[in-house]
Amino acid sequence: MRPVVWKCLMFKNDARPKASFLMWLVLQGRLATADRLMRWGITMDNTCSLCQAELETRDHLFVECDYAKAIWRTMQKWLQWQQAPDEWNQHATWAIKRAKGKSKQAQLFKLVYAECVYAIWIERNNRVFEKKARSWEAIAREIVYTCHVRAGSKVQELLENFSFYVLRKLV
Repeated sequence: MRPVVWKCLMFKNDARPKASFLMWLVLQGRLATADRLMRWGITMDNTCSLCQAELETRDHLFVECDYAKAIWRTMQKWLQWQQAPDEWNQHATWAIKRAKGKSKQAQLFKLVYAECVYAIWIERNNRVFEKKARSWEAIAREIVYTCHVRAGSKVQELLENFSFYVLRKLV
C-alpha cells in the first residue's frame, strides 16, 4: 500500500471539519467538478463559473483560475508565503511541503489552505446553484476572519505578527 503524501494537510488541522473534508475530496480528485460530472453522463455547463473562461476541472478551479489565483495571492501576501505554483501537481507538492511538521507556521498553513479550498468551492456552488456571486476580495476577508476564529492559541500568537495592510486595502 502506497503512503498518502498529503496526510500532513489533514491531521491536526484547525480548519472547520467541512473544510477539511472538502480538501480531502480535492486532494483525491473526487470532487464533482463539471468535467467529472460530464464523464458520468450529466449534461451541464462545463465552463468555470468563477472566471467564465475555461473548462471547470479540479486543476483549473483551485489553481489555474484567475479568481482562485487572486485569493491565493492575497493569502500569500498576508502571510508572507512564497508564491504558489500555477500547475496542480506542483501546487500540491508546494502545499504538502509547507504543511509538514508541527511548527506554528505549518499549523497556520494547514488551516488557511483548507479554508481557501473550501471558500473557492462554496463560491463556485453559490454561482452555479444560487446565481449569487461575490468578489474575491470578500472571499479573502472571510477566509482571514474564519482563520482568526478557528486558530488555536499558539497559531493566534503567530497571526498577531502578520501585517493586515494587504487586507485593509480590501476593506
